Amino acid sequence: MQTQASKIHRKSKSTGGARTGKSAGAASRKVAPAAGRAKPTPAKSKAPPPTHAPAVATKRLELPAKPPRSIARFTSPAPPRLPDVASLRAQRAAQEKQRQQFEEAVRLFHAQKFDRAEALFQRALEGPNRTLAHHAQVHAQICAKRLHPPAVSLKTADDHYNYAVTLINARKLQEAAAHLETALHLAPQGDHIHYAMAAAQALQGNPQGAYERLKTAIDLQPRNRILARGDADFAGILEYPPLASLLQSERGGPVKTP
Repeated sequence: MQTQASKIHRKSKSTGGARTGKSAGAASRKVAPAAGRAKPTPAKSKAPPPTHAPAVATKRLELPAKPPRSIARFTSPAPPRLPDVASLRAQRAAQEKQRQQFEEAVRLFHAQKFDRAEALFQRALEGPNRTLAHHAQVHAQICAKRLHPPAVSLKTADDHYNYAVTLINARKLQEAAAHLETALHLAPQGDHIHYAMAAAQALQGNPQGAYERLKTAIDLQPRNRILARGDADFAGILEYPPLASLLQSERGGPVKTP
């Protein structure tokens, strides 16, 4: 038994060693190729000839050249120059003189003395204060318009009447009476024209003429009696007896004539 088992073991051992040597030889054959045999190279595929696209002309854009940068130089400002004391005093004196001229011109303007006011406004216009000079220029232009009014075109009775009323307010009574006479020539039955003429006569200190014109105005329009009672233009002649009787009498009542 033992001898048979050892035989089998030796046989398997020899068989395994032969197999091992056989596999080792095969491995060596795989790793090391036979000398003198060339390596096969793979066949190269033929590529199609390249196709060239037509050249496209391109225009090169030229950008404008940038101006050179200037380097800012920072310099410290010069110290402010202090004004002279004498010049300050002269400037203050000129401003004070301009103010006085303007105030005096305004006083003359409200007193309707436009010729003298215009002369002072022209002097104040040359002063150092620009705001005061602007106001002086505006008032000087108003004075010029008052002294030299534009020519008016008066055609109708109402034109002469309206213009005469403005002259009465400006106390240019003789010129106003002349325009009222023209208006009465164009419209003899205008009660408002007779009433304005009566007011002009009263302001001129002519009570008899004012009475006659006012009586005609009341005869044409009785409500003029009520208007005349509260009109300040007749305040200076209310003590004239015929006028007082005319204003006190009622419509249709007797009126004493002088």
